[in-house]
Amino acid sequence: MSVLMALGNTYGLLMVAVLLGYGLVDLPRSISRMAKPENELRRARIMAGSADEALFDAVWELQDCEDLVDATIARIERYNAQDEESPGGATASKGEQYYTVCVESLVRRRNATANLGSELQNRRTSSNRRSNNRGDDDFEDVHVHAPPYCADDRPTIQHLAELNAKLQRAQATLMSMEQRWNSLVKRSRFYASLAGGDVPDRSTSQASPSPSLLSGSNEGVGGCMRSMWMRQLRGPVYRLMALSMAILSGTVLWSEATIGLDINLSPFALFLEAFGSSSKNIFFQIAALIPLLYMSACVYSSLFKLSNFGPYCLRGHNQSIGVALVFNAQYLVRLQFPLGYNYLLMLKYDTSSTNCAFVHVMSDMSTVPFFGTSFSVYAPLMIIALCCFTLCNGYPRLLAVLGIEHEDAILMGDKETLEGKVNEGITLLRRHEDRSKDSSRRSEFKDDSSHSSDSQKSDSWWVGVV
Repeated sequence: MSVLMALGNTYGLLMVAVLLGYGLVDLPRSISRMAKPENELRRARIMAGSADEALFDAVWELQDCEDLVDATIARIERYNAQDEESPGGATASKGEQYYTVCVESLVRRRNATANLGSELQNRRTSSNRRSNNRGDDDFEDVHVHAPPYCADDRPTIQHLAELNAKLQRAQATLMSMEQRWNSLVKRSRFYASLAGGDVPDRSTSQASPSPSLLSGSNEGVGGCMRSMWMRQLRGPVYRLMALSMAILSGTVLWSEATIGLDINLSPFALFLEAFGSSSKNIFFQIAALIPLLYMSACVYSSLFKLSNFGPYCLRGHNQSIGVALVFNAQYLVRLQFPLGYNYLLMLKYDTSSTNCAFVHVMSDMSTVPFFGTSFSVYAPLMIIALCCFTLCNGYPRLLAVLGIEHEDAILMGDKETLEGKVNEGITLLRRHEDRSKDSSRRSEFKDDSSHSSDSQKSDSWWVGVV
């Protein structure tokens, strides 16, 4: 049992080393980019082409699944019609009742996305066009997994369950891609407003006029403070935050590099000694919590960059499905204990006087000599190597070479390629804005016409009463 616990803890420590090595560089860099609206606007426009293509693929994948469902339902209806015409008719056994429930569940899931929004409905197309855009091989791969039954047989319950699961994954992917596109549109509006000197609106992230400085209401005071924050304070504050995080990252790296030494050279440990050695001191607890919180933020923010989880990877605010949140929450809980153990090693904190369960669990690391005993030697070197790899943009370059579709890989390329992506993104976002304006005009026209008809009915009713 102790060996299994040590293997589990070692896996967590290796994951912490990988994620921490990436996050210590990426988190300050991300905060520094947010201080420059022009760069973030350019970044959003470059990513617009990939997001638009991913949304098209998600809609077409859903259409392929819907075609399979429609063909399956039609086959079942033909089979039932032939069965009713046969001598004896159909028998309503328990198996037939359960089969009917499965079919009804599949039809309900199919009808849930029958009527999409105008933005997604315009992206629907015919099967011939989908095959031409994807390529014949890719389009055939979608249909090759159709349930293998003969024309005279009806699909089995297992085939219906597989088709239901396939349709559910396609709907979840479409929801995620739509949220990703909408988030990118709002992000481009936000940074376009900042780059143009306007104050983005709170609800729509669009440009809004500056509030009057003479207004004495609470809304006017809040608007003035928000305007001052967006125009004058936001950039310097974000730069100061990025500088502070960079200093913390350098301090963490120095502390990790000196773990294997006999003397304690960690600045965090020397800083904690100024508050005394008693763990019951509230100032000692706050001072000890700040580095751990920053290391946790670096580790957990790196989970957003992992695309190896497939449909279970995190995709940002309002872009992840529930299963992905639960899956990554498990990793969050599992990584907290190895991260705490690494933090204690970094501080060289004496745990011999404590008798808590955490110390007993992590002490089993010594039962695996290669991993446990030498962890203080190879783990800091791994973290430092990954930091240097991330600092030199090695991760996006590797993804670009492997052809993996990722946010960091999309932003890599020569100047001419990136300029082409920027122009394409401007065209796509402008087209989306035009469609949104046309849709809002049509909805306003419908509302006005319905309101005028209702007022005419009420006037005629009142005249009749008089």
